Amino acid sequence: MLRITAFGLFALFLALCGLRAATPPPQSASFDCAKASHPLEKTICASPKLRALDGEVAALYKAKLAVLFDKQGFKGQQRDWQQILRSRCAKTCDPAAVEADYTVQRDSLKSFGEELWEASYKTADVAQLTINHVDARQFDFGITRDLEGKMLCRLPASDGEAGAIATLASPAQASWSAGACRIDFALTRDATGHVTRIDTTASAGCKRYCTGTYGLSDAFLPANSWVASNQ
Repeated sequence: MLRITAFGLFALFLALCGLRAATPPPQSASFDCAKASHPLEKTICASPKLRALDGEVAALYKAKLAVLFDKQGFKGQQRDWQQILRSRCAKTCDPAAVEADYTVQRDSLKSFGEELWEASYKTADVAQLTINHVDARQFDFGITRDLEGKMLCRLPASDGEAGAIATLASPAQASWSAGACRIDFALTRDATGHVTRIDTTASAGCKRYCTGTYGLSDAFLPANSWVASNQ
């Protein structure tokens, strides 16, 4: 007859607790599966892997949306992706195809980061502001202005130069400085908080990044051409 001492029972209890703690609960979908009605939703809810992918994509999207300035454009990309996916599953869904779509979108959201803003002129020169968000309060940026292939302004001055990190002082203001050069960013937001315009004001010390009479002070509008990953 097998005898288990009190110490043995205690050790067994700890082992069982440890096994339970080491096994994470299955990741859930981003919606309530009890209310699933569309064929796509039912296909996702029937597969633990698809439920996890749906939850992961939703979390990545939410995290990106929280820091991006051009929220309207980014929302449009996600909305288009969802509509295309739902239309492909209007009647029946192939779980393998859904998994492939979700995997591509997940990888796209993981690698995505840059925003593009452009200044509009009556002349042929074009100014661009690129933004990569470090976190909710800081963003790495670059400003270029060229005329038919000729570089007029460039910050950072070269590809090998360290990026310029601007810091948000408030939802409407950010700034960056290095030596005698300072750039202030004024962010215009609509009623929903989306940034619709970014104005840059550069100090006189920033002239070293430009040629002739050109400068880094501009009014930039969103120029992102984000498309759904399943298009």
